[in-house]
Amino acid sequence: MRRAGWIVGGAAFLVTLVALRSYHERDYRPVFARAAGELVQVRDSTGIGRAVDGKQLTEVTLVSDTGLEVRVRVRAAGERIGGRHPAAILLGGFKTGRKAADAPEQTGNLVLASIEYPYKGPDHPTAWEWVRWFPHMRQAILRTPPALLLAAQYLYTREDVDPERVSIVGVSLGVPFAAAAAATDRRLAGVAYLHGGADIRHMAEYAFADAGPPWLVDLMAIGLTWVVAPLEPAKYAGEIAPRPTLVVNASGDEMIPLASVQALYEAAREPKRLIWLDTGHVGLNNPLVVERLMQITLEWMDDRGIH
Repeated sequence: MRRAGWIVGGAAFLVTLVALRSYHERDYRPVFARAAGELVQVRDSTGIGRAVDGKQLTEVTLVSDTGLEVRVRVRAAGERIGGRHPAAILLGGFKTGRKAADAPEQTGNLVLASIEYPYKGPDHPTAWEWVRWFPHMRQAILRTPPALLLAAQYLYTREDVDPERVSIVGVSLGVPFAAAAAATDRRLAGVAYLHGGADIRHMAEYAFADAGPPWLVDLMAIGLTWVVAPLEPAKYAGEIAPRPTLVVNASGDEMIPLASVQALYEAAREPKRLIWLDTGHVGLNNPLVVERLMQITLEWMDDRGIH
């Protein structure tokens, strides 16, 4: 009986390992595409003022045939001013959300859009709140790439947007979502990764380095890695080609380790470009860095013919 128990236990353990490995390596692009569905309604279009460069700021709610709803902020000169323009979806940090479209002072000829992250829980959850909100956090993580895909569908239909020149720009936390969305929707003309990286476990170990003893840091990093495995940028970065990829990082980045930047760049395929800036990690409290990143991105878009 004891031997049979060991055999059954061992078999169950192996099955679990195989299932976990499959989950970790699974290509989630079909899942993201199904969740995005098709755009069927644009509602609650509300003008909210003007950006610093005089462009109009408008918010809309996008509705998919899957029931997905996404709140989007759009920064544009106007639907019938100057014909069709290039566009970009800008995804920054969680707290920035759809306000990311407001951040750069100058956006060139772009129609710029940003989405609200589909997460309604606490900004800084306690240990108990992590447990309580874990299912919702994971759901929000998996719903963000579909939200980006729905935003792209919306931009393709706008009268002021050239659908052949719609790109996506991921900044910091937005990088994994940008990689997943751009790899799923091949109509997107290119992708820019600003101050981000790949190898989520290594980034988590770097971020949690001061959170406690090494065993706790390792445990937290492993847990986070499995939670966000569907978004590992290294799985998707190579699927962008032959569309262009831009990687811009900071030599003094206190949040993204060098090895993760290299992992992201190496995972991407040509045509790709890597640029280093002598700055720290991007933040809204440092407008000079924001402007420099926007300038570099616009120059890259010009060079690649998508601006």
